[in-house]
Amino acid sequence: MSTGTVKQAYGARWTPPQPALLPTWQQRQERFTRSNICLEELAMAIRQGGWSVLPVPDVPNLGAGDTADWAAKVLASQESLRLEQARTYSFGSNATGMAVAAAAGSPPKEKITTSRLPSPSGLIVFADPIGHHSEPVMAADGRVVELHTPIVAASWSLWGREQMEHLGREHPIAWLGREDTGEPARLPQTMRAIWVTFYSARPGDMPDLPDEAPVAMMDGAPVTAAMARARDAVFSRQYPDLWGPLRWHDEALLPIGERFEEQPQPGAHDWASVLYTAWQMMQQRTGATQLVDIKRHNVLPPAARKKAKAKGRQSGLGPAVGDGIVHVVDLTRAHRPAQVEADRDAAASDGRRKVEWKFRWKVPPYRRMTCMNPRLHHDMQDTELKHHEHREDLIPEVTKGPEGKPLRTEGGTTYTYEVSR
Repeated sequence: MSTGTVKQAYGARWTPPQPALLPTWQQRQERFTRSNICLEELAMAIRQGGWSVLPVPDVPNLGAGDTADWAAKVLASQESLRLEQARTYSFGSNATGMAVAAAAGSPPKEKITTSRLPSPSGLIVFADPIGHHSEPVMAADGRVVELHTPIVAASWSLWGREQMEHLGREHPIAWLGREDTGEPARLPQTMRAIWVTFYSARPGDMPDLPDEAPVAMMDGAPVTAAMARARDAVFSRQYPDLWGPLRWHDEALLPIGERFEEQPQPGAHDWASVLYTAWQMMQQRTGATQLVDIKRHNVLPPAARKKAKAKGRQSGLGPAVGDGIVHVVDLTRAHRPAQVEADRDAAASDGRRKVEWKFRWKVPPYRRMTCMNPRLHHDMQDTELKHHEHREDLIPEVTKGPEGKPLRTEGGTTYTYEVSR
């Protein structure tokens, strides 16, 4: 969710945290979400129309200002709970490149399902940007500068009727989404979906960004990288327990049972297709179609976590956040591209836009859908395809064959793949 008068955007490669630091990032982000500063930023964004999904009190005659403040509290409380319960995932550079490449070739074709989630709630940090938000702004010298906000992380959780209830507040909640025309529309109370919050990086995590580079606009005046770093440094010193390493940029709902558009709109829908592809990759971890290795790092042993939980209660900082385990995800050795190709992609990427991948995968990974219930489909004459459930896998080793048909060659044998729909 952008902040309205402060348009955050950055211009150099970001430095992702080491996996061992992710539990600390998660704790700090959860505390920041409960801070007054975060509430002010969210309310400011809402007043400026910078929202994609918005809670509003389901009562008449409530002032616009009150509505923005109230909505910010609802959003922040739900994000706080999301981060508190989230498992953490560190997505490696090659795995990020493949997810972006596959989504660029085509968005996920299967119906959106909660069975793809690696956990009911999660926080994933990517080694490279999975997308970016672009905005032209006027610099001090009159030049129009294109600022790019890199999207580098996302949180998620299940979303349904319980989010539409009172949640202990004084008013029931109605939820609004944006139609294709941009107009707000009330979401149905029966809607079930996956909530996703997309996060951007802060200037301090992009050390290559020149101090004089404009990174934002505030009240019509450009904000340089040096100014942004100084502001962030002051805040982090004054409120070390509330300093959030990531910045809430936008949000999206993925309706259960629906499909992605063939060409998702730029922005949250496009980033969501990459995120969903990453979830698909995480399920391809065994058998002939295995793509990734997932290693568990118990960063905070049980005894240390128990001690930290007690300290948190005594200090009043809030509940225990996360489980102290980081899941590190990257491609298996068999599917990793040559290092020289990965380096060429890194050199072609500027770190502020969606990561480059064309040297590593000259043809985007191919999606293959297979029936998961062939016995029910064939033995029961299931003409209405009620039991014809599909699972979508990614095939990374593809090249262009005759007439542009996807092909794969193994051991001298050529295989072709067809998509069942």
